[in-house]
Order: sequence, then structure tokens, then C-alpha cells
Amino acid sequence: MCGICGMIGDSRFQLLEPMCQAMAHRGPDDMGVWSDPAERVGLGHRRLSIIDLSPAAHQPMSNETGDVWITYNGEIYDFKPMRLQLMALGHRFRSASDTEVLVHLYEEKGPDFLQELNGIFALGLWDGRKKTLLLARDHAGIKPLYYWHDGHRLFFASEIKSLLRVPDIPHRLNQSVVGRYLTFLWVPGRETMLEGIQKVEPGHYLLYQAGQAQQRQWFRLEYQPDPSVRLSDWVENVHDTLMRTTQRQMVSDVSLGACLSGGTDSSAIVACMRQSFPDRPITCYFARTQPKDIGVEAFQDDYPYAQAVAKRFKVDLRTFFLRPDMIAWLPKMIYHLDEPDADTAVFACYLISKFARDSGTIVLLSGTGGDEVFFGYRSHQAYRFYEQLDHLPRMLTGPLLGAAVGLSSWLLGAQGPVARRLKKFRRGLQAHGLQRHMELVDWSSQQTRSFIYAGGHALNRPEETPECMYRYYDSFMGEGQINCHTHLLIQTFLAAHNFLYTDKTSMAAGVEMRVPYMDVELMRLCARIPEKYKLYKGVTKYPLKRAMERYLPSNILYRGKTGFGAPLRSWMQRDLQGVLQDVLGSRRLRERGLFDPQAVATVLNENTTGRADHAYLLYALLTLELWQQTFIDRPGEQVSL
Repeated sequence: MCGICGMIGDSRFQLLEPMCQAMAHRGPDDMGVWSDPAERVGLGHRRLSIIDLSPAAHQPMSNETGDVWITYNGEIYDFKPMRLQLMALGHRFRSASDTEVLVHLYEEKGPDFLQELNGIFALGLWDGRKKTLLLARDHAGIKPLYYWHDGHRLFFASEIKSLLRVPDIPHRLNQSVVGRYLTFLWVPGRETMLEGIQKVEPGHYLLYQAGQAQQRQWFRLEYQPDPSVRLSDWVENVHDTLMRTTQRQMVSDVSLGACLSGGTDSSAIVACMRQSFPDRPITCYFARTQPKDIGVEAFQDDYPYAQAVAKRFKVDLRTFFLRPDMIAWLPKMIYHLDEPDADTAVFACYLISKFARDSGTIVLLSGTGGDEVFFGYRSHQAYRFYEQLDHLPRMLTGPLLGAAVGLSSWLLGAQGPVARRLKKFRRGLQAHGLQRHMELVDWSSQQTRSFIYAGGHALNRPEETPECMYRYYDSFMGEGQINCHTHLLIQTFLAAHNFLYTDKTSMAAGVEMRVPYMDVELMRLCARIPEKYKLYKGVTKYPLKRAMERYLPSNILYRGKTGFGAPLRSWMQRDLQGVLQDVLGSRRLRERGLFDPQAVATVLNENTTGRADHAYLLYALLTLELWQQTFIDRPGEQVSL
């Protein structure tokens, strides 16, 4: 995996080197820049060597005639047969890399070459013949790509901190997205928390020509369930397809391993790896939760299950404990993430990647995406319940659920998992369409957010559903409410959150993370499986679990879902009070002017005493303040707690 950057409409090509250096962690093996002063275009690249480790794969790379240049971050999994086809058409190759395949494929098909790709990527491609710059991001947004455009010039990069090496690019807070950040814990859509800096959206490309920049969608996943196929046949199709996707994502010229939590998704990946390569050494990595923290977050102790899978498939399992003092890593995480993200899973992902790199593993396969394509979340189960309850009168279900929420909060505490989940389920039941999805993904509440906004501030107004959510909702093609929910999760939760932190934290450690469940072939297969089979008789991910029964025992496949991340609520009650009081102190909040210090103190007190669950809202405020110190007060420079 690599870091890319570039510019057009500006002749200060000396900026390319500092832009590259800001992403040195993404590519410790090599650096390159290229420019064409006549056209005022330049490209930069940091290289992490995965395929073809030789100097022949150096980037930026051109075609034979030097009029098409590319800087590229990613892996194309089926590039070898493409290479043979292009050679048959007369194209000559100087390297064995997938990068050169992209250059020649573009020569043949233009921007439509993206339709041929199955992989993870972000790229910048200059076509000197047409005087166009093409920026493109993979089908699911697995690799990040940012840009800034002022109508005359455009700069792009894999990371925001690289863009901030350009003196002209301001680092001002984008206040219009603060509300959605506190809602989701991250910022969905095209915008970022920095005013003027945008993302190329998943499955989109941006074409820049003659000063004009326009994003266009190149990938669409259609959900058209096929009821004519028997369940047993779907199970076999899932088995065979997952085996293929895992095999092709194991192509690497450096050491390769896997993340292993002992859950269905990661265990299935490891099973496929072992079936594909019976004698190949495989090292797996696992982040353990301290036993005292498991109950507070409703986590399970996954370690015995991960051990059992490792033993079954004869893989080397390496583990470490998540500890509350790891909060000291938060400024480092914020620096690498570029965008504020209030999910403690970033710690586990970074530390797994660092542990792997220190152990000599450069590429990791991850189970990310399995819950989306196979309906693995509690929210998928909630939609199935909604289908049943929507036929009942609200005057019956509303009061009953309200009583259940009150009783569970009284008996088990407002911060207990039962009370939290019932409250969210109730809000979703009272909504429909897009608003139902929004209720299920909201991590705080509109009432609490309105309470903490500073009086008279622009934020202190009735919240609206972000425009991007309407756009994603309207872009759904196919059938089924649960499929639509999954579509929205892929466009937002995965692309703007899960893949963002997975990419940034793994690349911070110099590791490439691959995701077999988001292989285009597997995604298209799952989109054709009827909803009733993916969530069959209350069992989530049923076709996947059935497919893996030949390799894995039922206590692995059919156990309850657990979370991935650090035990935030437990840490807040015991270990983070001092940090919260300091960072969210009245002086800091008053100077920013976004939030009411007294209201934030009230929310903090309610959370500390257990009267309410504001853990993630408070953590979002903590993260936002540290992010502002890093990217608003400074142009992307790391701070300390």
C-alpha cells in the first residue's frame, strides 16, 4: 500500500516532496515525483512494496510514450490475466506490477477501465493527450482520497496532512458537519471537518479538465434477490466464492497474515487461507480485552475462541492486552486519522498492525465487511423485528417499549447494554425509511446535542439529516428494506469510518490491510441472496455460517456477536476522568465557542454518576478538541495529552 499526491494548475512542484514526506509512513520503501511544467501538473508517490519489489515498479509510472502518468495506491487482485490480455494487444511491460497494468488498461478503455477492476485502490492519472487529470477511488471506498479545488488549481492526496503542506490551503473548521460528527462519531459523505477539503466518494471518479472538476459514479451495486435458487445452492456459492476471494487476496511478494478475533468473519477467512495453502506458515494477531472490562461493555471474552481456531488450523496466534493507559496514544491516532473519529476500535487496529509489522508481517487479511454483506449487525435483526411490529398499532407497541426501556434502566442501569439497545430500537420503531436507519446509527441523541451547543451558535438549530444520506438512500437500486440498510452502511459506516480508520491506522504502522468480504465478486453474489436467507430464522449471516460448517465448530459460528474496540465505558468510569476534565475544561470550550461549558459539565456528571449513557458523545467531544489542536491550531502536527 502507498501514499499518493499531486497537483494541477500550479507550478510549485517543490511542494510535491513535502507532500510526500507528510505520508512517509504510508510508503517507507521508496519515494518519487514527476512533473510537466508546460501543463502545470505534477504527481508524487510514497511506496510500500508489496508486488514486484524491484525498482522497475517505481512510481509515478508512465506508458511507453510518456503521455500517460499514474500515481497509485492499492492492489488489483486479478491483474495477472489482465496483463496477458494487454500483452496480446501489443502493450509492452517493463515491470511485473499491477500499476503498469492500470496504465495500459486506461489506454485501451479510458475512464471505463475502472469497470474492469476488482481490488482496493485510489489513484491519480494524468492523460497528456486529453489534458485531463483523473482521480478515482475503489468501489467501496476502502482506500482514501482527498482533494482541494479553488476553481483554478487542484491538489489531491491520500491524507489530509499531506494537503496541508500546501501553504494556500486553509485549515478552518467546517462547522456545518460538527452536528453530523456528534451523531455518527465520524463525518459521512463528500465533506470533511476541514472547510474546502473534500473526499472522492466510494465508487466515484473525479475528472479535472480546463479548471473544471466533476465527480461521477462509476460503480453501482444492484440488490436483486433471486428466489429461484435454493438455500443449499446459495451456501455452496458462498463457500466457493469466499474461497476464491481469499485466494486472490493472498497474492503478495512479502509476508502475509490475518486478524483473528475468533468470530465468524475472521475465522472463516483463516479457514479459507489454510484450505488454500495447507503448508504455508500463517501468523494471526488478536487484541485482548482485560477480564475486568468485559462485562461493562457487554463484550465476550473472545480469546478462547481465537485460540481454538488457531489450534484447529495450525496458525501462530500472537496477542496483547488493551489497557486504559493506551489513551495516551489518542493524539497519535488523531494525527494519523486526519479526520476526527470517536471509535475506540482505532487503538486495536493500530496496535494489531504495529504488532504485525514488528513481527515481520506486512500484509493482513481482515474480516471487515462480513457483517454488512451477510446481515451480521443487531440493526439488521432490528429491521426484521420492525417488519413484524409494523403491522401492530403504535398505541400498543409504543407504551410497551417505553415501559421496557424505563424498567431496564432502573434495574440494570442506563449505561447497561439492554437499556441502550432498547432505547435505540424504540426510536427506530417510531420512524420509517431513511429516518429509521438514522435512528439506528445515532450514537447520542438530538436532545443532548442541542443541550450542549453554545447559545446563539449556528450549531444550535434543529438538526437535519445530511444531504449525503438522502443521496445515498435515493441511489439504492433493488429490493428490500434490510438490503437498503446494508447499502447505506457500506456507503457511510464502512467508507467514511471503518475503512478510513483501518487504512490510516494500518498504514501508520506500514501494513497493508485487505478485506476479502468486499471483493466485487462476493459483494455481487450477496446482493442476489434473498434477505430471508441472509437472516434466516433469527440467525445472522446464515449462508456464510452454513458454508463454513465443514471447517468450523458450531460454538465458533453460532455464538453471539461481540464488539471490536476498547472498553470505553469502563475506562471512562475508572481511568479517564482526569483527561476528560482537563481537555473538556471550561476554558478550552469557552475559547472554541462551539459548546456550552456548563452543559458539557452536566453531561459529564450524568455519565460519571451512571444516570445516563453519554460515553461516546463525551469521547467525541474529547477527540474533536484534540483534533482541532492538531489540524486547526496547527497544520496537521501531532499534539500530546
